[in-house]
Amino acid sequence: MRIAAQLYTVRQLGGLAAQLDLIRACGFADVETVGLHDLSPKHMALQVAQSGLTVRSAHFDWEEFETRFDDILTLLDLLNCPVAVMPWLAPQARPGTVAGWQDVADQLSAWAARLAGQGVRLAYHNHDFDLVGSVGETPLDLILAHDTLHWQPDIGWLAVSVPEPAAVLQRYAGRIVSVHAKDAEPASGQGDDRWRNLGQGVVDWPRLLRILNNSPCSDLFVEHDETPDHAETLRTGRKFLMGQMSSEVG
Repeated sequence: MRIAAQLYTVRQLGGLAAQLDLIRACGFADVETVGLHDLSPKHMALQVAQSGLTVRSAHFDWEEFETRFDDILTLLDLLNCPVAVMPWLAPQARPGTVAGWQDVADQLSAWAARLAGQGVRLAYHNHDFDLVGSVGETPLDLILAHDTLHWQPDIGWLAVSVPEPAAVLQRYAGRIVSVHAKDAEPASGQGDDRWRNLGQGVVDWPRLLRILNNSPCSDLFVEHDETPDHAETLRTGRKFLMGQMSSEVG
């Protein structure tokens, strides 16, 4: 598994070029992008190429898939990126019924079929709202009932949303393409105050990394939703995961 950086962590730092510069300065060679940065696919791909970083995965929200699918296809091709991820449904767009979530899953599967024609896999990224319900009946379960779809677990959201994150990971281990490596302290409340730099929260990383090592997971994307120190978060996360991978995975 490769240790990479997630651009959402540094979204407050100006334009794409500045974000990529910091990620490279913190020792990373790989990145996961977020959206299109108000750029054309050509100009976004050019900025990435100038950074020297490799895009291993790319996030696009539901609205971008609906309205800019051709641009997404073009960008993924220019970046030679093998994975696209749908990470977010706005609250007003979230279904309130099983049938509604099945419709979401059907649409994701249709997009996955189009992406597969370009050699790209489509993964779904969880938060908390999609983990609610009985085993087998959560929105995540309904989405992953489609074998055309893959999963990108957000470890931080699992840690604050379910009693046994390892059990959920193990249930769908064969569908995992990558993870958001994010730590948390659930006792700190309900908002962004819960997030921690890697190794400073409650996540049982040795146990989870052993599960991931026996899955198709290829990338660990360091992430923190609201860090007060972007460089510290990136450097701490990279160093922590390197140590864990060395001691627990080998």
